[in-house]
Amino acid sequence: MSKCMLYVGGLSEAASDHQLRHLLGSYGTVVQAYVIRYKRSKKSAGYGFAEMGSKEEAVSAVAALDGTMFEDNRLRLFLTTHEVTSSSVR
Repeated sequence: MSKCMLYVGGLSEAASDHQLRHLLGSYGTVVQAYVIRYKRSKKSAGYGFAEMGSKEEAVSAVAALDGTMFEDNRLRLFLTTHEVTSSSVR
């Protein structure tokens, strides 16, 4: 089983890494989760990335959450080949 990266869009300005991890945790192991933030305001840019423990878990999260409402925003989830490192998102 290989790990799989998800793009998660439609997050609120107040979204946190912890909330993203918690949201996806019901669908499998969340290896890492990062909400992308604006440098000056530190508010969420409205999207983030999460690395799931397997492709099957990632597909399950996409199937369950894509298009659903979360904190008054419609979520968009996609499988991605993008690799996120802590230095690229912080």
